[in-house]
Parts: sequence; C-alpha cells; structure tokens
Amino acid sequence: MTSTSLVLKRPHSVIEVVESATSTHKKIRIQTTAKSSSVVGKLQQSIALLENVAQQNSKELLEVLVKIADELVLDDCQLPDLYKAIKKLLELFRQERDGDTTIRVKILRLLADLAEVRIAEVVNALIDEIIAVLKHEKSQKVIAQGLSSLHKIGARNLNQLPSTHVTKIAHFAQQQLISESHHTQKNALLVLSAFVALTDAKKGVIDTVGHYADSQDSGVRAQSLRSILCLGERGAILSPNLYQRAVDTLEDDYECVRKEALRLVFQLGVCHPDYMISCSNDDEEEMRLIDAAFSKVCGALCDLSIQIRVQAAKHLGDMTQVSSEFLHQTLDKKLMSNLRRKKTAHERGAHLVASGEWSSGKRWGDDAPQEQLDTATISLIASGACGALVHGLEDEFMEVRIATVDSMCKLALRHPDFAVTCLDFLVDMFNDEIEEVRLKAIYSLTAIAKHIVLREDQLEIMLSSLEDFSVEVREGLHLMLGACRVSTQACLLMVVQKLLDVLAKYPQDKFSAFGCMRKVGQKHANLCMAVTSHLLQDHPFFDSAERDVEDPAYLCILILLFNAAQNLPPIISLFPYVTLKHYAYLRDAMPSLVPELPIEGASTKKSIDDLTGSNNSREYLETVLAHINEIFSIAKDRVPLLKTAQDNLKRLGEIDPEMLGTANFLETFLAAQIQIEQLQSCTASQHNRAPLKESLAQLVRNCLKLQHVFSGLTYGDMLLVKQICLRASALHLVLIVRDRSQSALGPCQMLLQTASDISSFLDEKQEFQPDDLTTSLLNQLGSIVDPKPGRVFREILPLVQAASPVKMPPPNVEIKMCVANILEPCPQMSQDNVIKVTAGLIAALPFVAEIDNLQDAQKQDMRIKIKYPDQHTHTVVPKLSDFRKIMTEQGAHETNVKLRTTILLSHSVWTEASSVEITLCLAVRPGTELELCKPAKILFAPKPVRRGI
Repeated sequence: MTSTSLVLKRPHSVIEVVESATSTHKKIRIQTTAKSSSVVGKLQQSIALLENVAQQNSKELLEVLVKIADELVLDDCQLPDLYKAIKKLLELFRQERDGDTTIRVKILRLLADLAEVRIAEVVNALIDEIIAVLKHEKSQKVIAQGLSSLHKIGARNLNQLPSTHVTKIAHFAQQQLISESHHTQKNALLVLSAFVALTDAKKGVIDTVGHYADSQDSGVRAQSLRSILCLGERGAILSPNLYQRAVDTLEDDYECVRKEALRLVFQLGVCHPDYMISCSNDDEEEMRLIDAAFSKVCGALCDLSIQIRVQAAKHLGDMTQVSSEFLHQTLDKKLMSNLRRKKTAHERGAHLVASGEWSSGKRWGDDAPQEQLDTATISLIASGACGALVHGLEDEFMEVRIATVDSMCKLALRHPDFAVTCLDFLVDMFNDEIEEVRLKAIYSLTAIAKHIVLREDQLEIMLSSLEDFSVEVREGLHLMLGACRVSTQACLLMVVQKLLDVLAKYPQDKFSAFGCMRKVGQKHANLCMAVTSHLLQDHPFFDSAERDVEDPAYLCILILLFNAAQNLPPIISLFPYVTLKHYAYLRDAMPSLVPELPIEGASTKKSIDDLTGSNNSREYLETVLAHINEIFSIAKDRVPLLKTAQDNLKRLGEIDPEMLGTANFLETFLAAQIQIEQLQSCTASQHNRAPLKESLAQLVRNCLKLQHVFSGLTYGDMLLVKQICLRASALHLVLIVRDRSQSALGPCQMLLQTASDISSFLDEKQEFQPDDLTTSLLNQLGSIVDPKPGRVFREILPLVQAASPVKMPPPNVEIKMCVANILEPCPQMSQDNVIKVTAGLIAALPFVAEIDNLQDAQKQDMRIKIKYPDQHTHTVVPKLSDFRKIMTEQGAHETNVKLRTTILLSHSVWTEASSVEITLCLAVRPGTELELCKPAKILFAPKPVRRGI
C-alpha cells in the first residue's frame, strides 16, 4: 500500500504528515517553501526533458544528462517513475550505440545513481539491463564505465543482492579480463575482487588476478595487488606462494604499485608468520615468513616516496611476531657477522667430503675451489633491516619520524628486551625540533616505562627537556617521570631538584608537578627514605626554621615523602614534628595527593571509595526511584516529596563519582517533571496570566540539558527524553498564548520541530512505543490543516491539561555527564592577585580547564563566558586546536580533554577592583547556554590613563 501525504501550507514552512499503513503513529516532516515541489515531480520532469531532447543533437543531450545528474533527488520516489526513467535511459543508450561514447558513459553513471533508492527490484533490473547492453558494446571506454557502475551498484546494495546477480556480475567481469584496454582490465579486477565467490577464489581466481601483476600498465599492476588484498579482507586465504611475486613488485618504478606490494608483503607476513621460506637462491637456508617480510618492510623505509616510508614505518609496529635478532638489528647499522651464518665443524667436514677432490694428502680438500661470496645470496638478514628504525628516526619528514616512534613503542610493549635497547634512541628524540615528535617520544617512553629503569646519563637528556617552552611537553615529561623508575639516589635527587628548578620558572605547572611527585614517591619508597633528611633540610642537632606550607616547592617535597611513607611506614619516624603538623593540614586540604598515614592528630576520615561502593549506590538509587514511583501515585501534595527525592539524587551524585552521570540525569529529569506539574496548574484558569518568565526558561534549560549534556543513553532513555521535551514544548506554547504579551510563533515552531523529531525517531525505532499523550499530540498535530499558534493552542489545550507524568527512566550506570573543572585562573577569588590594565586596553589571561566526557560534536558548541560586574557578558569561542586529550600512563583518554587558551579582558574605568566571573558552557541554542562548572572569579581593575607632565 502506498503512503498517503497531506501537505499543509504556512507562510514560512510546510508540514507534511505521512501516515504509514504499517505504523500506528504519524511522521511529521517540516520543509521550507522553497523546496515544496515533490521529489516525484522532479523525476517526472527529468523524464520529460529526456523525451524532448531525444531527437536533437548530442551536445544538447549531454547537457541535459549532466543537469539531471547534478539535480537528481531520489527520496520517496515512486516505482513506476523509476522504471520509466531506467527504460528511457536504456533506450537512449541503444540509440547512441554508434554515436558519441561520452553520452553512453554519462548514461551508465546516471543508471548507477538511480540504484541509490536501495529497492531490490530496481537494483536487480539495473544489473540485468547494464550487463545486457554491455555484451553488445564495442567501445572499451564504455565497457570500463559499465564495470565501474556495476561495482557502485553492487557495493551499495550487497546485502540485498541475490547470489545469482552477484555471480552474474563476477562472471561478466572475469570475461572482460581478456580485453586489451588497461582501463577495462583495471575495473574488471576491481569488480571481480568485490563479487567473486570465496569458493571460486580457491579454484585459481587469486592466481588469475595475480597474473596481471606483470601487466605493462602500472594501474593494472596496482589494481591486481589491491584485488588480492581485497579478497583477503573478504576472508579468502592468501597463499604464502604469493610472497615472491609481491617482493618482486617492490622494485617497481611506480609508487602506486610499490605501495600495494608493501601492503601485500605485510599482510602475508602477519597471516603466515611461521611459514618457512628459502632465504637464498641455492635453497640451503630457510627463515620464517614474518622475518623475511619484516626485512622487506624495513627496506621500504629507504624508499624515495614519503608516503611509502610512512606506510612502512606504520607496518613495522604491527609485525610484533618478528624474531628478536631481526628486531634488534633494526637499531644497529652495522651488518652482523658479514651477513653469514657460522657453520659447525661437522658441516664443514661434510662439505669437504662432498667435494670429492684430492690433493697432496696433507689436508682433505685443500685445493678445492674457493666459493664466490655474494651477500645477496647468503644473507640471512636483509641489509634493509640493518638500522632501519634508525633511518626512520633520522628521516627529514616529521610524518616518518612520528610513525617510526609509534612503531618502536608497539614493538617494545611486546618485547621487553627491545624496550631496553631502544630506550636511548627514544631519549634522543626528546631533542627533535618538531613538538609533535617530542610529544610522541615522551608518550611512547611513558607507555614502555614498566620495562625500563633510567640511568643517570639518560636522565640528564630527559630533564634538560623540562625547560621546554611548550606546556604540553613539560606536562608530558611530568607524566613520563612519574611512570618511570630510576636506579640510584643520585638519580632521584636529580629528578627532584630539576623539577623544583623548573617549577620556579613555570609556576603554572604546579598541579602537574604535584601529580608527578606523587607517582615518584609511590615507586621509590626505599630511595626516598635514604634522602628524607636531605630533602627536609633536617639538622641532627639544630632545629631549622619552619618552612611555608603554601610554598609549591615545599609542597612537592612533602607530597613525595608522604606517598613514599604510604608504602614504607618507617619513613614517618624520620619526619620532624613540624612536618607531622603540616601533614595534618595537607591531608584535609589535598586528600587526592596526600594519602592516609598512621600519624596522630591527622584526619582519620575514610575516602569516598571506602564509604561507597557500586552495589550500595545502585541499591540506594533503585530505592529512591521506587519511592518516586510511589509518590506519583499520590493525588495531592506530592511536589514537596518529589523535591526531597530530587535532593537525594543530587547528593548521591556528589558522594559517588561513578554515579555522577546517572544520578544527575535522573535528577534533571525529575526536576523537569516537577516544573511541568507546577506550570500545568496555570493552564486551568482562563484569567490566570502565565508564570514568571524564569520558570519557563528553567524548564527549557532542563530539557536542553537532558538532550545535550549527557551521553551513553539507551534508545529507551532517548525516547523518554524526547517525550518530556514534547510535553514541555506543548506547555510552553499554551502558557505563551494565554499570556498574550509576546509572540507565540517561536514556541509553535519549536513544538512542530520537536514533534517532527520524535516522529522520525519512532519511525526508525519501531520497536519502541510512545505513551498515550505523545501519540495523541502527534495525531492532533497531524490533523491540523493550518498550524497557526491559535489553532494549535485550542487543539492541544485539553491534552496538556489532562496529561499524566512521564515514567522515570530505569537506572542506567553507563550514562556520563559532561562536566568541567577550571584550573587556571583559580576558581577561588584571590584578594592579593589583581589584574590591572589601562582602561580601554586589553589584558590577556591564560585559561586552563579539564573537561570530562566531552564528545567530539560538543567541541564546536563549547563557549567561555565572561561576566563583568555591570552584567555585561562576553563570549569566547575556543579553537578546536585548543582541545587536547588528557594523557595517562595507559595512553590518551577518549572523552576527557584539556582546554588551554587565552582570553582577553577589557572594560572602561572602574573606581575599584571588582570580580569578573569566568565559566565554561555549551551553546546548544542561540541565547541558551548550559553551564558546565561553577564560575571562577578574578579581580579586575581597569585604571584611568595617566597623563604625562
């Protein structure tokens, strides 16, 4: 049954309501009047144009075909029109069989575009017709385009194509391989690799495809190797016998061929690592295929093309099954043992006996002819493997060096002995002139830190990089030093002293330095115990002056020693009395950096992890939700009880960080429920004016918060959110119309858009059923002929007044909430740090914030809002390059990022310094911003211009 459409016109929009026979709800689609012409009409117009120019010259026909291809839209088109268009195009194709080939090529491209409708009958008909017309075609250019069109049609509809049509396409492509046209051969190989049955691949199709690797045309050679790889990706088993063919193709003159050959060598080595192949022409020695492939990939690091060098460097990191001797040879440019394997005495004697020649008798076989040595034939380790990674690290292009460092890290993680060998090379990369290379080397060394112990000479190079101007490099080094282990007391003192010296130069690094000292103390408890008195400047006979506990350098030392004492409690006996007092203060001030120690007078409160657990929090959350469902059954005075439950959910999110997203999502959902119920009572009275504007604005903000701040929602959660947003939009329109003090066009349009959104969602996810109010609102909106605000208001008013609450979503612990934490400027206003600037000029203020659970799509909506004391607000849009993923010892975090930028402050003259609030927010809608953190306050004092004498 075809769908029925009802088009309703408005001054600015068109609402099209489509009611399907297979669904119980209606789908609302909003379109602008400029696009009000139906798609079916466009296809019919295209057919009419083809009929009008059919008898004219080829130039006009080609122009019409190009115009149709550029403007073709196939949404919701009818089958008769599609069949008519296909029939007309094929008719033109046959008429132009002896004419211009360009027209026939364009027709084949247009036929491939018609397959985007993804209707099985149309796709099957297209395939049959294209193959039928190509069988009588003589132009190789047209045949090549027909193969390309078949590949395009089949690739887009592979899941719904019957096996007979897939086989028909593959058989036709195989027949065209005998063509003399290189372009036809290339497209035939492309189609054959995509559609040939994998059972046929075992019967010689791979050998047939591989035969074209010796073609005269470089494109055919490259496509032959690419087709073999495509068959392997589809599941066909690639024989190790293809290795020699791929190796021979590595010497090709064309880059495209060498690129595909390198991929094939890599793939064969990874798929058949333990297959033994001959390593010389005389077949005396054998080696593993992964080792031979590794050597060939290493040789590609000396290729003239930068793309191939980058590709080879990346492939090396994935060949983790290579033998240790080959792996270590990549860091040594000297050839091992002249590339010869030492033979045993028994083997040498057997060789002399086999020679069968006699001499004077003094020595057996002493006059036998000496062998002619050829390194190309007796090499066990190809010369390309010798120093290959060193060549990659010394490459002139940044991309090659980065890929090489990344591969060294992957190989070192699988081979701990190689991690120790490559340590010096990674440390040398700290002096690279490109910041990205330095960062990649730092993070790679952090990843393999568990396999290595740093020496003093290595530390000197690392610590010299701590004075780098880039803050990312300095923070990366802090992370690396916290992950590594040092060997001696001198090394530990060197690390601590350098960190303190650099901290004096860059005070903004104190938080990163604190985290580094915490990790260093945890990993070097014994070494810290030996230098405790030295670091605290504790004299054995005289009392030293008490140091300032707010001094960042002193805090670093205390954090180091306190964390070491956690693993080695005897260190506490070495602390002077004043240090114990400082511990009691720091334990309360910085509980995340200072661990709990058995010291008298300190706070004995347990951490949140000890007080809460995932099971306890989940049980409490389910109890709260059960109470909320019971409260909804109460007819009167349930709002105070719901607000109490809302406070409990908010408190749960503050106590247990793992439940932050789930608890805040449910709390926001409940807050929207309460606001809807409170505002719903205002719709009953005809003379009651709308409530305060802030109440409606807060309801809209909560709905937007549910849609944009939380991630990890299930489809059921999304449906509940869309339903409550639909109720809020309907209530918003009703109250605005009753108020009569502002225009209702905006709320009406928002209601229609929300209804269209939920209708599309229900159409895609037909397994979910909406509640009764949502179904009634969608049906009512679909039946309105002229959706003006007044008419919509009268139709939905009874539904809004009688609406029952939406059920609460089930507890979903996978929900994450996007939250931010401003590190700089400090969120607490400092009375001593006042930013002074001449009025009218600009003051640059560094801004650093950490944002958790930020999705990539939300980065474009991120804003920095600056609010001055006179309520003037300025918004800053950070660049996408200002967002950097937060690095950990396990690698980059997926959704946690750090925003580092500079904001500009400016204002007219103030009489005294006043606070300026800076916060992070998401601009999800013009005029609506969702704050992600509490504002940071700074003192700003624009001063008048001083007049000279």
